Amino acid sequence: MKVKSNVIIFSTDNKERTDVRRLKEKKLQIALDNQNSLPIFEVNNKEDVKTMVCNHLKEIFGTTKFYIEQLYTWGDPQYYSEDAELIVSYLVIVNRQQIENSNLSLNFYDITIENLEGERRVQRITLEGENKTIEYEIETLMKKEKNSIEYINKLVGNPEISELTTIIIHTGIKRLRNRIENTNIAFSFLLEEFTISELQQVYEIILDKKLVAANFRKKIDPMIKKTEKVVKESAFRPSNKYAFNEDFLQYWV
Repeated sequence: MKVKSNVIIFSTDNKERTDVRRLKEKKLQIALDNQNSLPIFEVNNKEDVKTMVCNHLKEIFGTTKFYIEQLYTWGDPQYYSEDAELIVSYLVIVNRQQIENSNLSLNFYDITIENLEGERRVQRITLEGENKTIEYEIETLMKKEKNSIEYINKLVGNPEISELTTIIIHTGIKRLRNRIENTNIAFSFLLEEFTISELQQVYEIILDKKLVAANFRKKIDPMIKKTEKVVKESAFRPSNKYAFNEDFLQYWV
């Protein structure tokens, strides 16, 4: 069986400031190659798959400062190709300010998700890059078994992106939303020092909803520690900078 591994790389970037009285808004991004595909690598029998992927990412980014976890293994015959029958996907988070490779061979796209009205559960996804915009729709079907329910994602239409790529993106976003609620994965999008407003924006763009500042502060207070640094984010008074509290330990489910 031919096996390959690919990576879905998430990052964030700041939108252009339109009001000096407001903070810069963040946007969730994903990286694709010039063929509108996720980076994919050969799997060999000399090292474990995760180590192999990490080594490739070090070459791509020029740094080891990234987060990685296994996302899913795809073995559906409808996605078989001459090159691969089994694909092991990894979810990766990198802060673009920590990428040291100036000749990056990837394109970052802003992600926008819109729920379409109607009886069918269809979402329109827009990936907007500097020189290209990719738009597609994906439908989620519910398959009921005796004691379980399976959700199946299907690409609608025939855009310039493969169905498996869109499904992996969809699965990756759902994983992010799940993990951000019960782990410290959000900190992987930030530098070592950050403001609470920056951290809250990471939560908001991934969960796709606004959060009440007081409730958010209560939730993350045990996870952060104040530094002696401040930053002036807008026309209002400077904000304190924080860091992840490494003494905050928890067994994540």
